[in-house]
Amino acid sequence: MFYQLTVRQKLFAGFGSLLAMLLAVVIVAMFKMDNIQQKTRDITEDRYPKVMLIDRITMTTLDIGRGVRNAIIAPDPQLIESEIAKVESLRASNTADMDALDKLMATPPERELLEKVKQTRAVLGQQYAPMYQLARTSKGAPTYLFLKQHFAASNNIFMAALKDLAKYQEERMNKAVQDSQGTYSQARSLMVTVALLALALGAMAAWFISRLITAPLQRSAQLVHQIKQGDLSGADEPLPAARDEAINIARDIQDMRKGLREVVSSIQENAHNVSNAARELASMSEEVAGGAQRQSEATTSAAATIEQLTVSINHVADNADQASGQARSAGELASRGGHNVQASVGQIGTVSQSVASTSQQMQTLTEEVQRIGNIVTVIRDVADQTNLLALNAAIEAARAGEMGRGFAVVADEVRKLAERTTSSAQEITQMIGSIQHNAHRVVDSMAGSLTSVEAVSGSASEASNSMQEIENSTQSIVGTIASITSSLSEQRAASLTLAQNMEQVSQMAEQNSATVEELATTSSELNSLSQNLQHVTARFKL
Repeated sequence: MFYQLTVRQKLFAGFGSLLAMLLAVVIVAMFKMDNIQQKTRDITEDRYPKVMLIDRITMTTLDIGRGVRNAIIAPDPQLIESEIAKVESLRASNTADMDALDKLMATPPERELLEKVKQTRAVLGQQYAPMYQLARTSKGAPTYLFLKQHFAASNNIFMAALKDLAKYQEERMNKAVQDSQGTYSQARSLMVTVALLALALGAMAAWFISRLITAPLQRSAQLVHQIKQGDLSGADEPLPAARDEAINIARDIQDMRKGLREVVSSIQENAHNVSNAARELASMSEEVAGGAQRQSEATTSAAATIEQLTVSINHVADNADQASGQARSAGELASRGGHNVQASVGQIGTVSQSVASTSQQMQTLTEEVQRIGNIVTVIRDVADQTNLLALNAAIEAARAGEMGRGFAVVADEVRKLAERTTSSAQEITQMIGSIQHNAHRVVDSMAGSLTSVEAVSGSASEASNSMQEIENSTQSIVGTIASITSSLSEQRAASLTLAQNMEQVSQMAEQNSATVEELATTSSELNSLSQNLQHVTARFKL
């Protein structure tokens, strides 16, 4: 139940109980002081005034007695009258005091004693007139005898009655004083008892409330000290569900320790993972560095290969130009041979010379065609080598990855041009074979024309047709060589573009190598940071 109270409510309850006990002490003290005040008022306003009036009446009565005595012994009448006047004045004062005393007497014993005083005073009052008469007229024994037997006896009875009344009032006043002292003693004892009880209850309340407040605070201080020492282990103590701020603080600190334990554990795990990742990153950066180095070497090799390819293409282009000139020469020879064959029909007489000349020209043509075949063979070999270099360049571009993609496209175009060159060379080879075959046929025809003049005319016609075919084939060869020359120009431009791309690939490889070095440095720093983080979190005990 007490845990459902807040610290403010507990303090209010504790100090409220102390204030209530203090209020109880004050109420008891006021009650007893009121009793003492009533008794004191009874003494000062009732008993003491009565005693004072009785004492004053007694003292006045004594003065009256002395005045009567002085009147009796006075030597002259003037003094006697002066003393009698004083006595009457004193009696008037006594009468006033008796009236005042009569008003104060309230209890039956007081009224009874006062009535006795009044009766004795009345008896005494009857003695004054005779006494005054004797004092004025007689100074002898009768006066003293009346004074002794009547006046003094009545005065003594009156004084005794006053004494009894005074004694009664004094007893009542002493009793009131004793009651007041008793009330004071009781009040003091009661106040001391209540004060001690209040102190005891206040001490118990203070101990109980302080225990309710300090126990959770001590637990909180213990938890904070453990957290300060880096100790996040230990099971959480069950705390009651309460509105007490100290308990809520202890519960919050336990929850904070649990949260810190989870956070530190997560940080340690993440630091370990970061360290592993840094090591893996360092290993991968080493592999990437090796790959970048191999890529750089591959690009260097590809650049050298492309340079070789460019040189080969230039060489092939020169050979193609030479083959084109030779093909044009062969065409001119074929044209002249055709004209000669046609002329041989009209010049039967000079058949032998013409045949011999034609045979020699055909032999020359055969040799030229053979040389063209050799050139075409060289072109085909160059095309095959170009195709092989293009395949090597494609392989190197594939090894270069994304950065070698443009190089792979150029290498593929070079390979296609090489295939076209090979196909054109095969066509030229077939044409040259056809030319050689026709040339042999012309030679055979020329040989037959030597044996038979009749056959010369037909052979000459056949030779003319063959020469026309040779001329056509030569023109076709010239066109094919021109196409080869154009393809070689395209290959030269492609090789230049390929060389530029390879240079870019080489630069990118160098940039990748620098990036890999920075990555290695970063991974090393990351590994160092993760180790420092592990060292920092190692001080926490989970």
